[in-house]
This record gives sequence, C-alpha cells and structure tokens, in this order.
Amino acid sequence: MNLVRQSVVLAVFFSSVFALSSCSGARQEVSNSQQTEAVKVESEETLLKNLADKEAALPKNSPELEEPLEKLASYYELKNRYDLAEKYLQQLPLCKESNWNWERLSKSLQEQKKFDEAIDAMKKSVALVEAKNKNDNTAAVYIRYAKLLELAGRADEAKPLREKAHELAPNVKNSTIRWHKSISQ
Repeated sequence: MNLVRQSVVLAVFFSSVFALSSCSGARQEVSNSQQTEAVKVESEETLLKNLADKEAALPKNSPELEEPLEKLASYYELKNRYDLAEKYLQQLPLCKESNWNWERLSKSLQEQKKFDEAIDAMKKSVALVEAKNKNDNTAAVYIRYAKLLELAGRADEAKPLREKAHELAPNVKNSTIRWHKSISQ
C-alpha cells in the first residue's frame, strides 16, 4: 500500500473509531480540513481520469483497479459524499474481496441510512473475518456490526454479538471493545 492510501485509510478508520468510542455518546469527528491537511489529496478530476485510464486498459474487476477505486472512495468519504463513495466501494470487493472493503461499503451505506444494505455488507465482512479465525480482529468486527444493528434499531440482535466479542477477546486493548463492554454490563 502506498503512503497516501495508508494515510487516507487510517484517517477514515480513526474517524470511525473515534465516533464509536465516545463514552459520552457525542459524536467526535475530525474536520474535513484537518483530514485534508494530514493527507495531500489528489483532485477529483485526476482521480476520475486515473480510474478511467485503468478501466480502459484492464479487464473488468481486475485487482489492479483496486487502488484507483479505493482512492476515489476515500476522496468522497473525506468529503462526506457517501452516495458517491458507495459507487466505488461497491466495486472494490469485486476486485479484491476483503472484510475491510465490505466494512467500508457498510459504513458508507450506514451514513446514508440504508441500514438493510449496510447490514448485508457487514455480514459479508463478518464471514470473511471469521474465516481467518483471529479473535481480536473478529471481536472488533463483531462490535462494529453490533453498533450498526443498534443504529438500525435492532439492539436485540446486537447484544449476542457484543457478548461474543468479549468472549473472543476479553483482555484486548481495543478501546471500542472496552467501551462496549462497559455499557453492556
């Protein structure tokens, strides 16, 4: 992963984590200007041209399309244009299926209040992470899935996921898991 991509992914990830881990319930967000200052973002026009050039030269759903798709999705996420981010995030799992790509799509759908679609994408993320059998990672995904279910008004489905997360990783140093553990007791 190149440095720009890592920085954008981390900025999006940490803004999501901060929003989830707020003990007061108030949403904490990093402003767009702070995110843009932290990462030099290419222009929308440049990103669209790069994707078009790659799409013209490569077969559909080529793994080599992942980077330009990811950059465009990140650009729109930073601009809080989740409708446009969704367009590119939907294509990412076709190029490279990963729990992170499904989770990002889920987050974009969640931001648009498309909860049923967001839950479907998150189920795919959960299935992939469960297959890897890494307890800390699985626990963190369960927590994010539980939070999504709660936002969708399905708290009864969320509780078993939180409990499963705490069983898998009772001593994990993940603030999201610790926060959920404190509110579920």
